[in-house]
Amino acid sequence: MDQTLILLSLFVAVLLVTFAISNFFIRRAEISRNIGSTRARRSETDAEIDRILGSENEDIRYYLDVVQTQPVNSLPMRLVQAGYFSKSAVTKFNIIRSFIAAAVFSAVQFGTGLVFEQLSTAVIIVLAMLAAGLAFVLCSAVLENIGKRRSREFKKIFPDFLDLLLVCVDSGLGIEAAIERVTREFLLTTKDFGVQLSIINLEIRAGRPLHEALNNFSKRIALDEARTLAVLFKQSQELGASVGKTLRVFAREMRQLRIIRAEEKANSLPVKMLFPMAVFMFPVNLIIVLVPILMTIIAMLSGLAPS
Repeated sequence: MDQTLILLSLFVAVLLVTFAISNFFIRRAEISRNIGSTRARRSETDAEIDRILGSENEDIRYYLDVVQTQPVNSLPMRLVQAGYFSKSAVTKFNIIRSFIAAAVFSAVQFGTGLVFEQLSTAVIIVLAMLAAGLAFVLCSAVLENIGKRRSREFKKIFPDFLDLLLVCVDSGLGIEAAIERVTREFLLTTKDFGVQLSIINLEIRAGRPLHEALNNFSKRIALDEARTLAVLFKQSQELGASVGKTLRVFAREMRQLRIIRAEEKANSLPVKMLFPMAVFMFPVNLIIVLVPILMTIIAMLSGLAPS
């Protein structure tokens, strides 16, 4: 028995050592491969960033034309707010929702004709047209939802943007150079937000004041914090205050606000969980508790019954 235990222990030890050695070499090979691919990808990404920040960017130029010529609630502006900067975005969106409406019309007409054979052709066509119109409207609602979801994501990222901007300003960069440096970092990690920041850089290069560029940025992403930052920069420039101090105070307030929002969600979680627990867990627990008691009572009553 002791010899068998020793052999088993020796087998397990050799197996563990072999696994550790093989895992070490596999991880080294994977790290080397990732470093090589990262370098190649970084060179391609730098070229893409230079293209985005360049003055010949057609997507950004299209966005500036939309902002200057289109109203806020127009379809091109809503597509831009949803992240679609291409010139063909309006045409593609109209084709997609027209195709969806036609597909819904055909499906409802065919399905209603099979299920409700007693309905007349006119009634079936009217129902199919109503369903197609509803699908057409829902496509616009989905587009609005995409824009709102991007705004919520940008709200989460905005305090990180302020922290990075503060680090660059404290290191000695000017505010315009700091925004450009932070833009490059966000283009590597969060491209949607980085593209929005690149528009700020292009507007500043074109001669627009910083607070106006930030105000346009707040309109694009529908973020009140960005509008507040634009007002703070304008006031600091008019009063001659330090931009670094203003940015530091505002960044601290944004971090505190993010903590407050997280605590608010954590405190509201028990209330949100109450209804699902009452609907799904309470009946199950009630059955688990009462069924054995009911079975015992039924068995006792059946035993008391006359033969």
